[in-house]
Amino acid sequence: MADWDLRLGWIIPSWNTVNEYEVERLTPPDASHHFMRIAHTEDTPAAFDRMGAEAPAAADLLAHAKMDAICYACTAGSFYRGLQYDRTLAKQLAERTGRPVVTMAHSLIDGARALGMQRIAVAAPYESWLMDLLVKFLEEAGLKVLNSANMGHQANVLYPPSKAVELAQRAWHSDADGLIMSCGNFRTLEAIDEIEELLGKPVVTSIQASFWALFHETGTPLERDGAGVLLRGGAVAAEAHPPAA
Repeated sequence: MADWDLRLGWIIPSWNTVNEYEVERLTPPDASHHFMRIAHTEDTPAAFDRMGAEAPAAADLLAHAKMDAICYACTAGSFYRGLQYDRTLAKQLAERTGRPVVTMAHSLIDGARALGMQRIAVAAPYESWLMDLLVKFLEEAGLKVLNSANMGHQANVLYPPSKAVELAQRAWHSDADGLIMSCGNFRTLEAIDEIEELLGKPVVTSIQASFWALFHETGTPLERDGAGVLLRGGAVAAEAHPPAA
């Protein structure tokens, strides 16, 4: 039996049933993942505000178990208020716990940059108001959104991976460097390789990118099959690919 050399923490919305499912399937035997839930049963600005206010206490409890790094794992829960809020929240949690902290939202950006993406297509199951905020967030980070597609309601976990394939094809733009698929409660893991084959370009998803970001943050080498080029070792240093103007 392998020793647990790496402990990684996740702060997730209470209604999420996909994050643990996908992370468990990606995890190598020498790492362990530990999850804290915050009450969240609807996507509204007020609900996201409440999650952000309760995140420090959740991070404290993960720090008790000596996590090597922590992910704030609600994508919309930090992008809804823009890039500065996302960065400030991560910094506050890191300073409070003494641990590196990544957000699911910024992991999408870092994963895209690490794969050399500048011009992107974007897909998410969100309602239109939230999709608009996602596009704004990504463009604020310097990525150029060429096309986007969404599904229009909040019951994201009801969709099978085949819906991710359909949504990716609707969102795609032939001039894009790759596709970003946002939402940590939307099943994409089983679909990533199929989508990359269909598009001929890389795909970055919320859970896949956050998984990569946690390992990257701790300096731990990681290569996993079945989850796209990002986890197959296709990513290079993010700073080598500055965002588009």
